[in-house]
Amino acid sequence: MQVEISEPARAKIQQFRDEEGANDKALRLSVVRTHCMGGRGYGYDLHVAQDTREGDATVEAGGLTLVVDRESARKLESVQIDYVDSFQESGFRVTNSHARGKCPCGHHDLFD
Repeated sequence: MQVEISEPARAKIQQFRDEEGANDKALRLSVVRTHCMGGRGYGYDLHVAQDTREGDATVEAGGLTLVVDRESARKLESVQIDYVDSFQESGFRVTNSHARGKCPCGHHDLFD
C-alpha cells in the first residue's frame, strides 16, 4: 500500500493535530461506504487514531503515521491525498488508482 500526501494536505493535517493536541498520535485512514448510488459509492475518512487494532497496517507518508484497517487496505493500493481550497470547494481530495470510477456526483469512488 502506497500513500502520498501533498504538502498542502500535510500542512492542513498538522494544523489540525496542533489544534487538537494530537501531535503524538497516528491518523486512521478508512474507506467508508456512502449512500450515493444506493450504497455503492465509497468515501474516505481521516481522523486521529485512538487505538490500533489487530490486522491494522501502518504506513508512513509525508512524515505522518497512518493506520489502515484490513478491509480499507484492500481498496487503498495507491492513493494520493491533497488539500484544495478554492472558490468552488475546499477540503481533502483523495485520488485512488484502485477505484474503477466515480459516482455521477463525482464525490465518491466506485470499486469492483
